[in-house]
Amino acid sequence: MSQNRFLCLSAGLLACAALQFLHAQTSPGFTLPDTVRPTRYTLDLTILPEEPSFEGTVQIDLDFREQTSIFWMNARNMTIHTARLDSAGSNMPLRILGGDGETAGFVAANPIPRGAARVTIRYTAKLDKESNDGAFRRLLGDDWYVFTTFTPIEARRAFPCFDEPRFKTPWQLILHVKRSEVALGNAPVESATDEAGGMKKVVFEPTQPLASEVVAFAVGPFDIVDAGRAGKKQIPVRIITPRGRAGDAKAARTATSAILNRLEEYTGIAYPWDKLDHLALVKGAFGAVENPGLITYQEGILLAKPARDTAERQHQMQSTMAHELAHQWFGNLVTQASWTDVWLSEGFATWLSAKVMDVEYPPFERGLAGNLRLRAMAAERPDHGWAVRRPIKSREEAKTVYNGLVYQKAAAVLDTLEAWIGEAAFQRGLRKYLAAHSFASATVDDLAAALQPESGAEAGPVLHSLLDHPGVPVVSAKLECKRVTLDAGDWTLPVCLHWDDGGHACSVVRPGGASMEMDSSACLAWMWPNASGRGYYQSRLTAESVNGILSSGYGQLDSAERRALIADAGFAVLSGRLPVAAGMKLLARSARDQEPRVAMESFRIAAALGEIVPAEARTSYAAWSQQTYGVTPPAVQQGLGMAEFLKTWEAEKLER
Repeated sequence: MSQNRFLCLSAGLLACAALQFLHAQTSPGFTLPDTVRPTRYTLDLTILPEEPSFEGTVQIDLDFREQTSIFWMNARNMTIHTARLDSAGSNMPLRILGGDGETAGFVAANPIPRGAARVTIRYTAKLDKESNDGAFRRLLGDDWYVFTTFTPIEARRAFPCFDEPRFKTPWQLILHVKRSEVALGNAPVESATDEAGGMKKVVFEPTQPLASEVVAFAVGPFDIVDAGRAGKKQIPVRIITPRGRAGDAKAARTATSAILNRLEEYTGIAYPWDKLDHLALVKGAFGAVENPGLITYQEGILLAKPARDTAERQHQMQSTMAHELAHQWFGNLVTQASWTDVWLSEGFATWLSAKVMDVEYPPFERGLAGNLRLRAMAAERPDHGWAVRRPIKSREEAKTVYNGLVYQKAAAVLDTLEAWIGEAAFQRGLRKYLAAHSFASATVDDLAAALQPESGAEAGPVLHSLLDHPGVPVVSAKLECKRVTLDAGDWTLPVCLHWDDGGHACSVVRPGGASMEMDSSACLAWMWPNASGRGYYQSRLTAESVNGILSSGYGQLDSAERRALIADAGFAVLSGRLPVAAGMKLLARSARDQEPRVAMESFRIAAALGEIVPAEARTSYAAWSQQTYGVTPPAVQQGLGMAEFLKTWEAEKLER
């Protein structure tokens, strides 16, 4: 029984009505109720970049799911002048209530019936020149520009709205700007007509359903670089730069087509939007934001002077572009239903961009350049104890929604699922997921449901185990002849084994453990409990298991497995689970590995060990390192920082 109902029963009918009215006047909190939902927006804004504010009118078509006299929307740091509601043939003014800094209430004199209605709100909002949130302005030379960054909860600074990802709906944008300036939005321009006072009215076509956080616009004296057409629909691609920077878009101009083709081929769905602008910000809140049709980037990511450009910068630009383009399917076409599942956007974009960029490497190096598993384990921080999936209930919590785990661990978990289910079945499941939830929203359970019929695998328990809880699982695997006993503690996760003569098998290990009988004619000489090296867990190595792999298995592991083996040995030694002597024996072997990135992983572990070597053993450890790697770790070799030392050593190793 709710507290309000208890009070009503205690106070009588008149007091009850008064209590319910007072309760209705209270802001609903951080999450809006489902009693009313938007079905379409029309934004009409007058934007003068040199001014500190702008005037706006928003019309929102609404669906009232129950009768009410008050409804709430998100609005922050704006002045609402008037609001009127058209409902059931009547047009009524609305009284405006202040909320909690995140919301505004709209009160009607008479009850609003269930069904369709339209609210029209006239307001003034800020164009901040200091903050990067909401709609903001920047001065570059003598030119003022306006940009937007609404992710995750800042659209409410630019217009009253239902500022949560589940409220997806079409938007139509109308901008009144100076004739000398360029106006940009998510959709192509429908019409442009001159107005009085040197102004023009730019009407954009209605968008497909979008969440408020990826609605975007920009105004200023931009240069526009035609980057041709791309994708199955041959959509127009442009690079948008500040005035005078068009020449710096040379590398960006040619980058889109190949990436877009790979993404369309993988998803089986043509690029979902009607145009593609890559916009260079003067300054922004994030490195890049995936707004459909109007992707924004920090200018240093997108632009560079051709004479001083480097292959490394261009590769980073292409990787960032691949991430934002992957979002056009994962995040924009299918949107997470709540911030709890923002990993369905960021994790997928990280995982899929790595996949489409990996094809640029030779086959024997794929999966090594950007190892998702190791990057994710580095992002796990015991001090915050965060899980990938966690509720977001306040502005402060929303500031942490885009943390490293949401990108890296979620991507590594997806990689784990693909390795377990198989690439073809995983791809079919993802295509089914995208098709079933196109232009709508989805949850972790929707993803699991799409994967199950394509693979026969129950992915839901694995996803919830790895994403709902913090930490890195540790798997113990005890080999007895042809039988392996597995224990993953309280985790539920797929464990895939690789043993002598190319044997492979997977099993889902649940709390309580599992056992597997290997298909072999004789007792196994060795076994590695992370086939492909992509499982998101560490292996509880022993001196015996390391010796078994070194004696006859090391050469049968592929390069990704060898890298995972070395990393796990490092984790085990540093945590005290594996004797130092066994770890150093493996490091000595892997230091001679022909794959440079495997040898680099070996040295990273050796360098980390160098930082914890007791003072009395440093001289002998330095001699061992010099003999093994040809260098001395920085913990022993004074005067050179770890990061600088590793960078120098890696460059030399790659050259060799």
